[in-house]
Amino acid sequence: MRFPGIRTSRGGPLLAAALLAACAARSRPGTAAAAPAGPSPADRLRAAVVSVRVTGQEWNWKTPWAKQSPWTRTLTGLVVDGPRILIASSAVGNHILIEVQKLGLETRTPARLARVDHEGPLALLEVDDPSFWRGLSPLPLAERVPLAGEVTVHRWPRAGQIESSPATVRQVRVGRHGVSRVSLLTLDLSSSLEAAGDSEVVVADGKVVALTTGKSGDTLSGLASPVLRQFLADATEGSYRGFPRAGVAWQDLGNPSLRASLGLAPGEGGVRITRVLPHGSGAGVLQEGDVVLEVDGIALDETGQFEHPVYGKMSFPLLFTDGHHPGDALPLRILRNGERRTVSIELRAMRPEEDRAPPYIFGRGPEYAVYGGLVFQNLTGPYLSTWGDWPRRAPPHLLIAYDRDGAEPSPEHPRIVLLSSVLPDAANLGYQDLRDLIVSAVNGSKVGDLQDLRRAFASPRGGFQVVEFWPGQGPGRIVLDAAEVEAAAARIRAVYGVPPAS
Repeated sequence: MRFPGIRTSRGGPLLAAALLAACAARSRPGTAAAAPAGPSPADRLRAAVVSVRVTGQEWNWKTPWAKQSPWTRTLTGLVVDGPRILIASSAVGNHILIEVQKLGLETRTPARLARVDHEGPLALLEVDDPSFWRGLSPLPLAERVPLAGEVTVHRWPRAGQIESSPATVRQVRVGRHGVSRVSLLTLDLSSSLEAAGDSEVVVADGKVVALTTGKSGDTLSGLASPVLRQFLADATEGSYRGFPRAGVAWQDLGNPSLRASLGLAPGEGGVRITRVLPHGSGAGVLQEGDVVLEVDGIALDETGQFEHPVYGKMSFPLLFTDGHHPGDALPLRILRNGERRTVSIELRAMRPEEDRAPPYIFGRGPEYAVYGGLVFQNLTGPYLSTWGDWPRRAPPHLLIAYDRDGAEPSPEHPRIVLLSSVLPDAANLGYQDLRDLIVSAVNGSKVGDLQDLRRAFASPRGGFQVVEFWPGQGPGRIVLDAAEVEAAAARIRAVYGVPPAS
């Protein structure tokens, strides 16, 4: 049989057979054409990872009326539903410009900060230009992170080609990130990736398992995907609640004599509370000396560990944050004065400004006051950070005050006020070398914050301004002539560029 229009030749039978097979495939009922191939894993990754360029400027905490030079950091961002961009970094704390780049292109598009929680530290960015989102799509966030095995770490370097580096899961633990004081689920990786830790995207089996936050040696640490999921779910509910914190200090109970003195039974675990912060979740319910035996029905061992159903031994502060929000009620089983009882606490988010010495401040500069060339400001974490490795280099009396009193505000002493430095002038002869002294009173009035200090300086004693310091610090007190302080104000502002008091 011959088909019209088909010329026969030496290859004719083979060609005809091929055409017949094709026709049969097209006409056979129920036969569908092959589906087009979807995007490759590499393409999906390129579409979910972007580059974020943040330009910012910090205040000069030694010269509190001035700012430092602007800086620029390049981070990695993850495309999430919204569409928005998720980053794990504190870089947006004092930002002045945020730009984003996609697919390795040089084009920069302005972005804006939609949500930030430095207790993550996590932030969401939005881009108003709809054309930016073309070609981008999210990767799924894993519900749990791997306990072992290989993962890949992804980022866009300046070269414009996405960089994917292998890493090995080292451990899953409870940790803190950036400036945060909240204990969150953390993924540690062994990685040789250089200059890492700026929100790189960690992927396993096509799902995001972490965003990195820092690197020490060959260990790369990141916020685990359950934390990212919790943040995103909370951020889409309209009223963001944040991450709660217990607000307690504790000691483990590994010593048998200590355990016996508290009345613990053999084999019974728990931790002893040594401090309850007045603005923490435990305030008003827990007391110093209480032994926390269980949290939300989960027993603790004598080192404060509990058995996580997925990740094994974990530190108990995770029980206050994992899947919980401020406002949630959390039952605790405690031992108090030999009596076992169940109490309930309401979880709270502990904001940095609630601390007597705030651990971090973003979005504004230091509060300060200048009288007769004496510069006063509050003790804060950023002020201590001017010493670099401040836990080792800052003055010991400031470290003691920060650790002992910094987290516990009170109505009478909401802040710790310092004489931070002296601007040399004829009004302050003999005092030019004084610095970093904690103020206790001015003109006989106790000083709990800068407002107290300003009120006190408005009432000189017998024509003098008298400043007293906490015991054990340098001169103990200094005295200035009140008239000279007043006369020197304009001169000092002009010479040192200090703005007039607002």
